Amino acid sequence: MKKSLLLKYIRRETTSPEEDDVLKWINKSPDNERYFIGLNNLWISQNISQDKASKEEVDEIKALTTNKKTSRFKYKKVTYYVAAAIILISAGLNFFLIKENSLLQHKINEPIQLAELPSAYKHELYTEKGVKAKIILPDSSYVWLNSGSKIIFPDRFERNIREIEFSGEAFFDVHKDSLRPLVIKTNKNFKVEVRGTKFNLKTYDNDKEARTTLYSGSLKVISEVKGKNIHSKEVITQLKPLETCIIRGYEKPVLLRPNNVNDHQAWKNGEIVFDSTPMEEVVKILERWHGINFEVKDKYVYNYNITAKFKSESIVQIMEMIKYCAPLDYSIDSTNVFLFKRKL
Repeated sequence: MKKSLLLKYIRRETTSPEEDDVLKWINKSPDNERYFIGLNNLWISQNISQDKASKEEVDEIKALTTNKKTSRFKYKKVTYYVAAAIILISAGLNFFLIKENSLLQHKINEPIQLAELPSAYKHELYTEKGVKAKIILPDSSYVWLNSGSKIIFPDRFERNIREIEFSGEAFFDVHKDSLRPLVIKTNKNFKVEVRGTKFNLKTYDNDKEARTTLYSGSLKVISEVKGKNIHSKEVITQLKPLETCIIRGYEKPVLLRPNNVNDHQAWKNGEIVFDSTPMEEVVKILERWHGINFEVKDKYVYNYNITAKFKSESIVQIMEMIKYCAPLDYSIDSTNVFLFKRKL
């Protein structure tokens, strides 16, 4: 049974044939019944009205919770309310787990994936070029977003997993939870799993490689690797503090311990650090940082690397400094920087 159909049933959007299919599936096994209840619990917790229940509505919920027939699952579509009804909600939902006067342990076969939640229960934040942001996740974890980044997270995390989706660059300060890992699904062929740690993650769409640098705690990079025979396998790379993991396409991840590890998070403090950085990478960083487009007139420009540090300089000041680091020149208008080889 597809979770999308179960959610459709919970939202009262199913046709009569679809409703029959759902009820048959729920009644097929106790595992199905328990799974549906977990999904229903999650939906209700995120969709409770703020209005007080009327006497008639409370009586209706009471009637549901006093039903003693446990041989068949009979799900009734009831609107749930806070205040007087909230205790009855809990009793009504737990009723289906009672057999022979014993409360069964609530287990769900698999976690409800973020992608399967309705959009109304998810938040999507995008930082434009030249814009940075700091957010707090539902578990009190802090995330600093660099320019050109996107993060998707739910209103609340499930009992057994914390899951978000991410692309761009961010520094994470993750709230420790030994029972629920935070899983970050990236826009590339890997995901990051942590329980309580500080790390920087860089995974832009237009970068050839992705990078994650660990500063404290522990971190797993779970990536898909393909060989010459095209068969893929999952590879787990465990990082220790001050280590960096580089992911290039479907190649095996590379684990490094760079000397300039703190430079990877310098952007969070308002600094741009170039350390023998290829000009192609410099252009991308400056585009994101200042929200301006670069147009490279001569590919010769990409032959050079730049070493420099900037904090509050304007794009003009930065380009003037780059002119003296390499035999390059530029012109600039309101929205574009034109970069070319300097005439001798």
